[in-house]
Amino acid sequence: MQLSLRRWRVVSLMAVMSASAVAAGAQDASVRAAVEAGNKKFSAAVTKGDAAALASLYTTDAQAFPPNSDVVKGRAAIQAMWKGVLDSGVTGAELATTEVEAQGPFASEVGTYVIKLKDGAVADRGKYVVVWKKVAGQWLLHRDIWNTSQPAPKP
Repeated sequence: MQLSLRRWRVVSLMAVMSASAVAAGAQDASVRAAVEAGNKKFSAAVTKGDAAALASLYTTDAQAFPPNSDVVKGRAAIQAMWKGVLDSGVTGAELATTEVEAQGPFASEVGTYVIKLKDGAVADRGKYVVVWKKVAGQWLLHRDIWNTSQPAPKP
């Protein structure tokens, strides 16, 4: 009797762990879909040249970590940062999500980007990591860091 009780406990524990893994996978898939929808909004705002729309995709206390720059804190500063980028001639941003992991109200995304100019020329390509935060039912960029994959210019 003692042996079958142990087996039952092991089988029960394995069933609970499997169900938890399936639920986590479903959550990650749902969050990934939300992240990819957010990235489509981001790309559309870049195409429209709308820095305010870009900033609205971030939490109010977001931080951006652009290359060769100090940390940019808060929506207003992030809007000004993106306005400067758009004013420099950037008209396209292609984002490709490679990985999303979710835990409660936070998710991390890893991906690659291609930034294009008006004439279609590639201004930059690289990789990024974004920490997304769910606020009032909406996934928003909370921490945003990216860097180029292109070689450094020769001195």
